[in-house]
Amino acid sequence: MNDNNLRQFIDAVNSEVDSKIELIEKEAEEKCTELLETAENEALNEAYRKIRSCVTEEKQLNKMTVSKAEQEARIKVLTYREGLVGKIFDSVDDKLADFTQSDSYVSFLEGLLDGEKIDSDTVIYLREEDMKYESALRRKAGNECSFEADPEIIYGGLSVYDRKSSVLINKTLDNMLDEQKKDFGSNYRLA
Repeated sequence: MNDNNLRQFIDAVNSEVDSKIELIEKEAEEKCTELLETAENEALNEAYRKIRSCVTEEKQLNKMTVSKAEQEARIKVLTYREGLVGKIFDSVDDKLADFTQSDSYVSFLEGLLDGEKIDSDTVIYLREEDMKYESALRRKAGNECSFEADPEIIYGGLSVYDRKSSVLINKTLDNMLDEQKKDFGSNYRLA
């Protein structure tokens, strides 16, 4: 019986050991599955964060690219508009040059003197090329005023300066053109 008891004892111990081994293996497998799931979740979360970061960077890069393209397009439009305005006013420059060479230019200059108080304290400024009209303008203004060439006058016209009051009335074509350019830019939102 001793053998039988021993055998039963060994079987009971082996059964207990097998049961414990099975339990340990099951726990190890569950722990392994849990660790794998945790590692997989962490890897997935890290991959998701990286993807989100890349998407955010791409959105920002795309936004900057679109903004840059829009800015370049605006610059091209403004440059084109500026070129058009330049062409418009270049043709005006040519027409002014033609006008100052015409027969009606002297009458225009005389008309600029209408309504002006002209006396011995008055200086009438003309561009150098227009000094040839001094005698015609002197007949209109009277002999008491003086005439001087003004290198600042490019296109033509005249300025009337009163020495007593230090008032200069600018009736030059240059000034008129500058005013037209300002008005044009304001009215057509090109400047």
